[in-house]
This record gives sequence, C-alpha cells and structure tokens, in this order.
Amino acid sequence: MSYVDDHLLPGERVVYRAYLHWAAFGWSIVLAVLAIAALVVTRLLDADPNVQLWVPVALGALALFSAIGPYIKRASSEFAVTDKRVIAKVGVVQRDSLETMLSKIEAIGVDQTLMGRLFGYGAITIVGTGGTKEAFDRIAAPLEFRRQVQTQIAAAEDRRAAGGSGGADPALSRPDRQERECPYCAEMILARAQVCRFCDRAVQPTA
Repeated sequence: MSYVDDHLLPGERVVYRAYLHWAAFGWSIVLAVLAIAALVVTRLLDADPNVQLWVPVALGALALFSAIGPYIKRASSEFAVTDKRVIAKVGVVQRDSLETMLSKIEAIGVDQTLMGRLFGYGAITIVGTGGTKEAFDRIAAPLEFRRQVQTQIAAAEDRRAAGGSGGADPALSRPDRQERECPYCAEMILARAQVCRFCDRAVQPTA
C-alpha cells in the first residue's frame, strides 16, 4: 500500500494524485541519446570495431547508472490532494513528508522555467499558517495540482459555512464572508482571496 493510502484519516478521500515528472531523468536521457549518436557516427565512419562498441557501450552504461537515483526518487515520491489535506512524501531512507490540513494552507505557489512550461513540470511551494514553507521540485502538471488544492479549500469553506447555517445560504449566514467579483472572469470570490478559484489568476486582495 502507498504512503498516501496508508495515512488517510477515517472518511478521507483522495481526489488528485501527482508525480515527479520524467524530466528527473534529464541527464540519463542525454547520455542515452549520445550513446545512440556515437554508435551511428562510428558506423558511418567505418571506425575500428572496438571503438564502435566501446564508446556507445560506455555512454549507455553511464546513462543506465545515472538513471538509478532518479528512478528510486520518482518511485518513492507521492503527492496527493484529499478532501481534507495535502499529503506529500519524498525519499525512502531519508524521508521528507508533509501532511497539511486544507484549513492551514495560506497559499500555494508554482514556479516554472521555460523548459518547465514546455514540458509540463515545475516547483510547488506550500505556504502554511505562520509563514511555514515546503517546496517540491519537478512536479508534473503543477498548475493542475494548485487548482485541485484551491478547489478543495473552496469546497471545505462552503461545507463549513453550510454546516454553521443549517443549510442556509453561506453568503447570507456569515457576515464576515465578504465577497467581490473577480476582475478577470466576474465570478464571486472572497475579498481576501489572492487567486481566483474559477479562472486560477492572481488577484489583489481587498480586505
């Protein structure tokens, strides 16, 4: 059983899982491509048979060896969004884990380089109450991960509001729940929101 499934709370449900991107194998892929290119070039140049085999085999061995670490890291890393928490675990022997309640998350940032935007990976930073930060690099589809977190936070807020008002309209039952229109999509969002939960664009909080 996976770490996430083994540490779920009673009644907790996983709504989204994320994984490390294959970009973690970047150097291994480069070495493998060089091994193939070396084999093709030596054959085209009709080089010595020993050279034809030695260079590609050496590069191929390096590619395989360099892939061991990223493979172990990718296989042992888990990232999940549930209807109650964000759970992340990286590592086998030296384990780095994060289990944060949705109500304790103040913001979740995404940092993508140009290559990350092209190939769909990036770093996510989870900011908790008190300014605590946890960062995880090379996550596949980081924008979707953030969207799922924001969706679950909004759903949790709506459930708390509905529960406290006996099923009445949450906006009417909570005078402290100030809302405003998103300047981009015109949907109603919290006045304190920093990111619109509908269009996923950054907005300036007004309260």
